[in-house]
Amino acid sequence: MYDVAVAGVGIAGAFALNSLSKKLRVVGIDKREKLGYPVECGELVPTKREMKNLLPKLGDYSLFDIPEKFKSNKTEYFEFVIPNGKSIEIEFEMLVINRDKFISSVAENSGHEIKRKTRIMDYDGKLRLKDPNSTYELEAKVIIASDGANSKIAKKLGVWNYEIAAAKQYVMKDVECDESTVYMFVGSKIAPGGYAWIIPKGNGIANVGVGIRLNYLEKGDSIHKVLERFVREYPYSSKYLKKAEIIEKIGAVAPVDKPLSKTVFDKILLVGDSASMILSHVAAGIPISMVAGDIAGKVVNEYFEGKASLEDYDYMWREKMLDAMMNSYRIKQLWDKISETDERLCRYFKFIGKKDMSAILRSRIPLKLRLAEKAVPLLNVIF
Repeated sequence: MYDVAVAGVGIAGAFALNSLSKKLRVVGIDKREKLGYPVECGELVPTKREMKNLLPKLGDYSLFDIPEKFKSNKTEYFEFVIPNGKSIEIEFEMLVINRDKFISSVAENSGHEIKRKTRIMDYDGKLRLKDPNSTYELEAKVIIASDGANSKIAKKLGVWNYEIAAAKQYVMKDVECDESTVYMFVGSKIAPGGYAWIIPKGNGIANVGVGIRLNYLEKGDSIHKVLERFVREYPYSSKYLKKAEIIEKIGAVAPVDKPLSKTVFDKILLVGDSASMILSHVAAGIPISMVAGDIAGKVVNEYFEGKASLEDYDYMWREKMLDAMMNSYRIKQLWDKISETDERLCRYFKFIGKKDMSAILRSRIPLKLRLAEKAVPLLNVIF
Protein backbone atom coordinates (compact mmCIF):
# COMPACT_ATOMS: atom_id res chain seq x y z
CA MET A 1 0.00 0.00 0.00
CA TYR A 2 1.41 3.35 -1.08
CA ASP A 3 0.54 6.63 0.58
CA VAL A 4 0.36 8.44 -2.78
CA ALA A 5 0.28 7.32 -6.41
CA VAL A 6 0.95 9.99 -9.04
CA ALA A 7 -0.77 8.67 -12.16
CA GLY A 8 1.01 10.21 -15.14
CA VAL A 9 4.39 11.94 -14.95
CA GLY A 10 4.12 14.86 -17.34
CA ILE A 11 4.50 18.43 -16.14
CA ALA A 12 1.72 18.23 -13.51
CA GLY A 13 2.85 14.83 -12.26
CA ALA A 14 6.51 15.82 -12.09
CA PHE A 15 5.73 18.91 -10.01
CA ALA A 16 3.44 16.92 -7.75
CA LEU A 17 6.25 14.42 -7.13
CA ASN A 18 8.64 17.30 -6.51
CA SER A 19 6.46 18.80 -3.77
CA LEU A 20 5.44 15.54 -2.06
CA SER A 21 7.20 14.85 1.22
CA LYS A 22 9.96 12.26 1.29
CA LYS A 23 8.37 10.98 4.50
CA LEU A 24 5.55 9.54 2.40
CA ARG A 25 5.67 6.34 0.39
CA VAL A 26 5.07 7.70 -3.12
CA VAL A 27 5.11 6.18 -6.60
CA GLY A 28 4.95 7.89 -9.96
CA ILE A 29 3.47 5.92 -12.86
CA ASP A 30 4.07 6.70 -16.54
CA LYS A 31 3.59 4.88 -19.83
CA ARG A 32 6.86 6.20 -21.27
CA GLU A 33 10.31 4.75 -20.86
CA LYS A 34 11.81 8.25 -21.07
CA LEU A 35 9.76 10.74 -19.06
CA GLY A 36 8.44 13.67 -21.09
CA TYR A 37 9.39 12.11 -24.43
CA PRO A 38 8.20 12.50 -27.09
CA VAL A 39 7.57 16.20 -26.49
CA GLU A 40 3.89 16.91 -27.04
CA CYS A 41 3.72 20.72 -27.07
CA GLY A 42 5.41 23.92 -28.20
CA GLU A 43 7.54 23.94 -25.00
CA LEU A 44 6.72 27.55 -24.10
CA VAL A 45 6.70 28.92 -20.55
CA PRO A 46 6.21 32.62 -19.75
CA THR A 47 9.07 34.17 -17.81
CA LYS A 48 8.74 34.77 -14.10
CA ARG A 49 7.97 38.44 -14.82
CA GLU A 50 5.14 37.50 -17.18
CA MET A 51 3.75 34.94 -14.72
CA LYS A 52 3.30 37.75 -12.20
CA ASN A 53 0.99 39.39 -14.74
CA LEU A 54 -0.78 36.17 -15.73
CA LEU A 55 -1.37 34.86 -12.21
CA PRO A 56 -1.29 37.93 -9.92
CA LYS A 57 -2.75 35.96 -6.98
CA LEU A 58 -0.11 33.22 -7.01
CA GLY A 59 2.14 34.89 -4.44
CA ASP A 60 5.16 32.58 -4.72
CA TYR A 61 6.69 32.53 -8.21
CA SER A 62 9.80 30.51 -7.37
CA LEU A 63 8.60 27.62 -9.58
CA PHE A 64 9.42 29.84 -12.54
CA ASP A 65 13.08 30.26 -11.62
CA ILE A 66 13.84 27.72 -14.33
CA PRO A 67 17.52 26.65 -14.47
CA GLU A 68 19.49 27.69 -17.56
CA LYS A 69 20.20 24.06 -18.48
CA PHE A 70 16.53 23.56 -19.43
CA LYS A 71 16.27 26.67 -21.61
CA SER A 72 16.84 26.41 -25.35
CA ASN A 73 15.80 29.98 -26.14
CA LYS A 74 14.31 33.13 -24.66
CA THR A 75 11.94 35.12 -26.86
CA GLU A 76 10.93 38.73 -26.35
CA TYR A 77 8.10 39.24 -28.84
CA PHE A 78 4.89 37.59 -29.91
CA GLU A 79 3.77 38.19 -33.50
CA PHE A 80 0.11 37.53 -34.22
CA VAL A 81 -0.64 37.05 -37.95
CA ILE A 82 -4.22 37.25 -39.28
CA PRO A 83 -5.44 35.68 -42.57
CA ASN A 84 -4.64 38.69 -44.80
CA GLY A 85 -1.02 38.68 -43.64
CA LYS A 86 -1.25 41.70 -41.38
CA SER A 87 0.41 41.23 -38.03
CA ILE A 88 0.51 42.69 -34.54
CA GLU A 89 3.75 42.42 -32.57
CA ILE A 90 3.56 42.47 -28.79
CA GLU A 91 6.33 42.49 -26.21
CA PHE A 92 5.92 39.26 -24.23
CA GLU A 93 8.80 37.30 -22.72
CA MET A 94 8.77 33.53 -23.08
CA LEU A 95 11.18 30.71 -22.37
CA VAL A 96 11.43 27.83 -24.83
CA ILE A 97 12.35 24.89 -22.63
CA ASN A 98 13.60 21.37 -23.26
CA ARG A 99 10.38 19.90 -21.88
CA ASP A 100 11.49 16.27 -21.73
CA LYS A 101 14.69 17.04 -19.82
CA PHE A 102 12.76 19.42 -17.56
CA ILE A 103 10.16 16.77 -16.66
CA SER A 104 12.76 14.04 -16.16
CA SER A 105 14.93 16.15 -13.89
CA VAL A 106 12.08 17.50 -11.74
CA ALA A 107 10.54 14.02 -11.32
CA GLU A 108 13.75 12.08 -10.74
CA ASN A 109 15.18 14.64 -8.31
CA SER A 110 12.06 14.21 -6.16
CA GLY A 111 13.64 11.00 -4.88
CA HIS A 112 10.36 9.09 -5.21
CA GLU A 113 9.91 5.74 -6.92
CA ILE A 114 8.86 5.92 -10.58
CA LYS A 115 7.39 3.05 -12.58
CA ARG A 116 8.11 3.56 -16.29
CA LYS A 117 6.60 1.77 -19.30
CA THR A 118 3.52 1.20 -17.14
CA ARG A 119 0.05 1.94 -18.46
CA ILE A 120 -3.05 2.75 -16.42
CA MET A 121 -5.66 0.33 -17.74
CA ASP A 122 -8.51 0.99 -15.31
CA TYR A 123 -9.47 2.32 -11.92
CA ASP A 124 -11.98 0.70 -9.55
CA GLY A 125 -10.73 1.79 -6.13
CA LYS A 126 -7.34 0.44 -7.13
CA LEU A 127 -5.23 1.29 -10.15
CA ARG A 128 -5.05 -1.54 -12.66
CA LEU A 129 -1.65 -1.31 -14.33
CA LYS A 130 0.13 -3.04 -17.19
CA ASP A 131 3.88 -3.12 -17.75
CA PRO A 132 5.83 -5.16 -20.33
CA ASN A 133 5.78 -8.20 -18.06
CA SER A 134 2.45 -8.29 -16.25
CA THR A 135 -0.91 -6.79 -15.36
CA TYR A 136 -1.46 -6.01 -11.71
CA GLU A 137 -3.26 -3.78 -9.21
CA LEU A 138 -1.77 -0.99 -7.15
CA GLU A 139 -3.42 0.54 -4.10
CA ALA A 140 -2.77 4.00 -2.67
CA LYS A 141 -4.38 6.08 0.06
CA VAL A 142 -4.36 9.13 -2.26
CA ILE A 143 -4.18 9.29 -6.05
CA ILE A 144 -3.00 12.38 -7.92
CA ALA A 145 -4.50 11.88 -11.38
CA SER A 146 -2.22 13.74 -13.77
CA ASP A 147 -2.81 11.39 -16.69
CA GLY A 148 -3.49 14.03 -19.32
CA ALA A 149 -6.26 15.24 -21.59
CA ASN A 150 -7.49 11.69 -22.25
CA SER A 151 -7.44 10.86 -18.54
CA LYS A 152 -8.68 7.33 -17.91
CA ILE A 153 -9.29 8.23 -14.29
CA ALA A 154 -11.43 11.26 -15.16
CA LYS A 155 -13.38 9.07 -17.59
CA LYS A 156 -13.88 6.40 -14.93
CA LEU A 157 -15.17 9.07 -12.53
CA GLY A 158 -17.63 10.23 -15.20
CA VAL A 159 -16.32 13.80 -15.31
CA TRP A 160 -14.45 13.68 -18.62
CA ASN A 161 -16.68 16.07 -20.56
CA TYR A 162 -14.38 18.84 -21.79
CA GLU A 163 -13.59 19.85 -25.35
CA ILE A 164 -10.35 18.53 -26.81
CA ALA A 165 -8.16 19.99 -29.58
CA ALA A 166 -5.72 18.01 -31.69
CA ALA A 167 -2.17 19.20 -32.36
CA LYS A 168 0.50 18.08 -34.79
CA GLN A 169 4.01 19.49 -34.82
CA TYR A 170 7.26 19.17 -36.68
CA VAL A 171 10.60 19.94 -35.11
CA MET A 172 12.47 21.55 -38.01
CA LYS A 173 16.01 22.73 -38.66
CA ASP A 174 17.20 25.56 -40.92
CA VAL A 175 14.18 27.70 -40.07
CA GLU A 176 14.77 31.31 -41.14
CA CYS A 177 12.85 33.47 -38.67
CA ASP A 178 13.60 36.02 -35.99
CA GLU A 179 14.62 33.85 -33.05
CA SER A 180 13.48 36.47 -30.54
CA THR A 181 9.87 36.13 -31.77
CA VAL A 182 7.13 33.54 -31.34
CA TYR A 183 4.79 33.51 -34.34
CA MET A 184 1.09 32.67 -34.11
CA PHE A 185 -1.06 32.38 -37.26
CA VAL A 186 -4.86 32.27 -37.25
CA GLY A 187 -7.59 31.67 -39.79
CA SER A 188 -10.10 29.00 -40.75
CA LYS A 189 -8.06 27.92 -43.76
CA ILE A 190 -4.73 27.61 -41.98
CA ALA A 191 -5.80 26.30 -38.55
CA PRO A 192 -9.53 25.45 -38.32
CA GLY A 193 -10.79 26.24 -34.83
CA GLY A 194 -7.31 26.91 -33.50
CA TYR A 195 -3.99 28.41 -34.51
CA ALA A 196 -0.62 27.55 -36.02
CA TRP A 197 2.82 28.43 -34.68
CA ILE A 198 6.52 28.79 -35.27
CA ILE A 199 8.43 28.69 -31.98
CA PRO A 200 12.19 29.15 -32.38
CA LYS A 201 14.34 26.95 -30.16
CA GLY A 202 17.59 28.59 -31.26
CA ASN A 203 20.28 27.78 -33.83
CA GLY A 204 17.77 27.56 -36.68
CA ILE A 205 15.65 24.88 -34.97
CA ALA A 206 11.96 25.52 -34.31
CA ASN A 207 8.76 23.84 -33.23
CA VAL A 208 6.37 24.27 -36.17
CA GLY A 209 2.82 23.09 -35.67
CA VAL A 210 -0.93 23.46 -35.85
CA GLY A 211 -3.65 23.04 -33.26
CA ILE A 212 -7.16 22.45 -34.56
CA ARG A 213 -10.61 21.34 -33.42
CA LEU A 214 -11.73 18.42 -35.53
CA ASN A 215 -15.33 19.59 -35.86
CA TYR A 216 -14.01 22.69 -37.68
CA LEU A 217 -12.27 20.64 -40.39
CA GLU A 218 -13.80 20.54 -43.85
CA LYS A 219 -14.86 17.13 -45.13
CA GLY A 220 -11.89 15.20 -46.48
CA ASP A 221 -9.34 17.38 -44.70
CA SER A 222 -6.98 16.16 -41.96
CA ILE A 223 -4.60 17.64 -39.44
CA HIS A 224 -1.66 16.27 -41.45
CA LYS A 225 -2.86 18.12 -44.56
CA VAL A 226 -3.38 21.30 -42.53
CA LEU A 227 0.18 21.15 -41.19
CA GLU A 228 1.64 20.45 -44.63
CA ARG A 229 -0.20 23.45 -46.11
CA PHE A 230 1.10 25.62 -43.29
CA VAL A 231 4.67 24.48 -43.88
CA ARG A 232 4.73 24.31 -47.69
CA GLU A 233 2.02 26.60 -49.08
CA TYR A 234 0.75 29.29 -46.71
CA PRO A 235 2.66 32.43 -47.82
CA TYR A 236 2.96 34.04 -44.39
CA SER A 237 4.57 30.99 -42.78
CA SER A 238 6.25 29.13 -45.64
CA LYS A 239 8.59 32.10 -46.26
CA TYR A 240 10.35 31.16 -43.01
CA LEU A 241 10.46 27.47 -43.91
CA LYS A 242 11.79 27.35 -47.50
CA LYS A 243 15.01 25.59 -46.49
CA ALA A 244 13.63 23.89 -43.39
CA GLU A 245 13.86 20.13 -42.90
CA ILE A 246 11.84 17.93 -40.56
CA ILE A 247 13.80 16.42 -37.68
CA GLU A 248 10.89 14.94 -35.75
CA LYS A 249 7.11 14.56 -35.93
CA ILE A 250 4.85 14.84 -32.89
CA GLY A 251 1.11 14.53 -32.25
CA ALA A 252 -0.91 15.37 -29.14
CA VAL A 253 -4.27 16.43 -27.74
CA ALA A 254 -5.07 19.19 -25.24
CA PRO A 255 -8.20 20.46 -23.50
CA VAL A 256 -9.55 23.80 -24.75
CA ASP A 257 -12.34 24.28 -22.26
CA LYS A 258 -13.01 25.76 -18.85
CA PRO A 259 -11.66 23.77 -15.89
CA LEU A 260 -13.76 21.12 -14.18
CA SER A 261 -16.13 22.47 -11.53
CA LYS A 262 -14.91 19.80 -9.09
CA THR A 263 -11.43 18.25 -9.00
CA VAL A 264 -11.43 16.26 -5.73
CA PHE A 265 -13.33 12.96 -5.58
CA ASP A 266 -12.86 11.10 -2.30
CA LYS A 267 -9.14 10.23 -2.39
CA ILE A 268 -8.52 11.36 -6.00
CA LEU A 269 -7.18 14.76 -7.05
CA LEU A 270 -7.43 15.65 -10.76
CA VAL A 271 -4.47 17.80 -11.77
CA GLY A 272 -3.44 19.65 -14.95
CA ASP A 273 -4.87 18.56 -18.31
CA SER A 274 -6.91 15.78 -16.68
CA ALA A 275 -8.93 18.54 -14.95
CA SER A 276 -9.03 20.71 -18.09
CA MET A 277 -6.71 23.21 -16.39
CA ILE A 278 -5.44 25.35 -19.24
CA LEU A 279 -5.46 28.83 -20.71
CA SER A 280 -7.80 27.68 -23.44
CA HIS A 281 -7.56 30.64 -25.82
CA VAL A 282 -3.89 29.85 -26.43
CA ALA A 283 -3.91 26.21 -25.22
CA ALA A 284 -1.17 27.04 -22.70
CA GLY A 285 -0.88 24.23 -20.19
CA ILE A 286 2.69 24.05 -18.91
CA PRO A 287 2.64 26.92 -16.37
CA ILE A 288 -0.85 25.99 -15.14
CA SER A 289 0.18 22.34 -14.68
CA MET A 290 3.36 23.35 -12.85
CA VAL A 291 1.34 25.32 -10.31
CA ALA A 292 -1.47 22.74 -10.02
CA GLY A 293 0.96 19.87 -9.44
CA ASP A 294 2.84 21.85 -6.82
CA ILE A 295 -0.36 22.77 -4.98
CA ALA A 296 -1.63 19.18 -5.09
CA GLY A 297 1.57 17.81 -3.57
CA LYS A 298 1.60 20.39 -0.77
CA VAL A 299 -2.06 19.81 0.11
CA VAL A 300 -1.48 16.04 0.23
CA ASN A 301 1.49 16.55 2.56
CA GLU A 302 -0.69 18.54 4.96
CA TYR A 303 -3.48 15.97 4.64
CA PHE A 304 -1.18 13.23 5.94
CA GLU A 305 -0.01 15.55 8.73
CA GLY A 306 -3.66 16.08 9.76
CA LYS A 307 -3.49 19.81 8.92
CA ALA A 308 -5.71 19.91 5.82
CA SER A 309 -8.40 18.06 3.92
CA LEU A 310 -7.95 16.99 0.31
CA GLU A 311 -10.80 19.36 -0.62
CA ASP A 312 -8.47 22.25 0.21
CA TYR A 313 -6.78 21.55 -3.13
CA ASP A 314 -9.98 22.54 -4.95
CA TYR A 315 -10.07 25.83 -3.07
CA MET A 316 -6.37 26.65 -3.39
CA TRP A 317 -5.89 26.24 -7.13
CA ARG A 318 -9.11 28.16 -7.81
CA GLU A 319 -8.01 31.01 -5.59
CA LYS A 320 -4.70 31.36 -7.46
CA MET A 321 -5.59 30.49 -11.06
CA LEU A 322 -9.32 30.35 -11.79
CA ASP A 323 -9.70 34.01 -12.83
CA ALA A 324 -7.05 33.66 -15.53
CA MET A 325 -8.54 30.40 -16.83
CA MET A 326 -12.08 31.74 -16.96
CA ASN A 327 -10.98 34.93 -18.71
CA SER A 328 -9.15 32.75 -21.19
CA TYR A 329 -12.28 30.68 -21.80
CA ARG A 330 -14.36 33.83 -22.34
CA ILE A 331 -11.83 35.07 -24.89
CA LYS A 332 -11.98 31.72 -26.71
CA GLN A 333 -15.79 31.82 -26.80
CA LEU A 334 -15.77 35.34 -28.23
CA TRP A 335 -13.10 34.35 -30.73
CA ASP A 336 -15.30 31.51 -32.00
CA LYS A 337 -18.10 34.02 -32.64
CA ILE A 338 -16.01 36.52 -34.61
CA SER A 339 -13.86 34.10 -36.62
CA GLU A 340 -16.46 32.08 -38.54
CA THR A 341 -14.92 33.39 -41.78
CA ASP A 342 -11.45 34.78 -42.45
CA GLU A 343 -12.96 37.84 -44.10
CA ARG A 344 -15.01 38.69 -41.02
CA LEU A 345 -12.03 38.12 -38.73
CA CYS A 346 -9.92 40.57 -40.73
CA ARG A 347 -12.66 43.19 -40.51
CA TYR A 348 -12.81 42.83 -36.72
CA PHE A 349 -9.05 43.28 -36.50
CA LYS A 350 -9.31 46.77 -37.90
CA PHE A 351 -10.54 47.66 -34.40
CA ILE A 352 -8.17 45.48 -32.37
CA GLY A 353 -4.80 47.01 -31.62
CA LYS A 354 -1.54 46.26 -29.89
CA LYS A 355 -2.84 47.24 -26.46
CA ASP A 356 -5.83 44.91 -26.83
CA MET A 357 -3.69 41.96 -27.94
CA SER A 358 -1.24 42.59 -25.11
CA ALA A 359 -4.09 42.27 -22.60
CA ILE A 360 -5.54 39.20 -24.35
CA LEU A 361 -2.20 37.36 -24.27
CA ARG A 362 -2.10 37.97 -20.54
CA SER A 363 -5.61 36.50 -20.11
CA ARG A 364 -7.22 39.85 -19.52
CA ILE A 365 -10.35 41.04 -21.29
CA PRO A 366 -9.92 44.61 -22.56
CA LEU A 367 -12.86 46.99 -22.31
CA LYS A 368 -13.32 46.86 -26.08
CA LEU A 369 -13.95 43.11 -25.93
CA ARG A 370 -16.21 43.39 -22.90
CA LEU A 371 -18.40 45.83 -24.78
CA ALA A 372 -18.36 43.67 -27.91
CA GLU A 373 -19.37 40.41 -26.18
CA LYS A 374 -23.10 41.12 -26.07
CA ALA A 375 -23.11 42.97 -29.39
CA VAL A 376 -21.45 40.24 -31.45
CA PRO A 377 -24.69 38.94 -33.09
CA LEU A 378 -25.40 42.45 -34.38
CA LEU A 379 -21.78 43.15 -35.28
CA ASN A 380 -21.63 39.89 -37.24
CA VAL A 381 -24.51 41.13 -39.41
CA ILE A 382 -22.62 44.39 -40.05
CA PHE A 383 -19.30 42.65 -40.66
